[in-house]
Amino acid sequence: MGVKKKKDISVVLPAYNEEENILLIISKIQPYLKKNFGKYEIIVVDDGSRDKTGKIVKDLQKTRPWLRLVTHPKNRGYGAALRSGFTSAKMPWVFYTDSDNQFDINDLDKLMPLTEKFDIVAGYREHRQDPYMRIFIAWVYNQIIWLSLGLKIRDIDCAFKIYKKQVFDKIKMTSETGLIDAEVLVKAKRAGFTIGQTGVRHFPRTLGQTVYEVGGRNKFFAFVKPQVVMSLLYEIGSLRRELG
Repeated sequence: MGVKKKKDISVVLPAYNEEENILLIISKIQPYLKKNFGKYEIIVVDDGSRDKTGKIVKDLQKTRPWLRLVTHPKNRGYGAALRSGFTSAKMPWVFYTDSDNQFDINDLDKLMPLTEKFDIVAGYREHRQDPYMRIFIAWVYNQIIWLSLGLKIRDIDCAFKIYKKQVFDKIKMTSETGLIDAEVLVKAKRAGFTIGQTGVRHFPRTLGQTVYEVGGRNKFFAFVKPQVVMSLLYEIGSLRRELG
């Protein structure tokens, strides 16, 4: 029996003001890709960062031909960043995770076997390491997506998913916000693509600050920005109308 051919993969990293995290996350991901895949690329989407995120990536590119940078001149939103990354990807498999180091790239080992059966494999956080209020809000959000869009997926917005590139060639994405995860999954399902799920580890954010929250956070409390909630609700309504 011959040696099984390794898959080729694009890794998309959306980043907004992640100068404290971006070098670390790239340094963790690249050795894993080199060991486990054939051709690979890492695409950092700098979504209008006001810090040194873009400069750090540009400097790294000088010695790393597999590293690509997509730049938004101004901040457009999480969904827009992912759309730019997904459409820029060149490999037949596209994986994305956040740039905040809250996931371990080694957990891709759990997703890859499922790619033999499914077109999309979505991770879910087994023990989510966020403040309880943030976890509760996420639970409510998942219920809203289920009731409004008919999509029942555990931990919809978990930033640890892999897709066949064909998914993005087939569907049209419009979301500018975190609804992008739900939009892709519901449109992909309607287009006939299959979705698998598996648990992954989740770690506390230790550097930088999430764009979704305002003020301080602790084990219990984290206040989500009202404009984030309003934008999500608006896009959910728009997506419902689009889907009919």
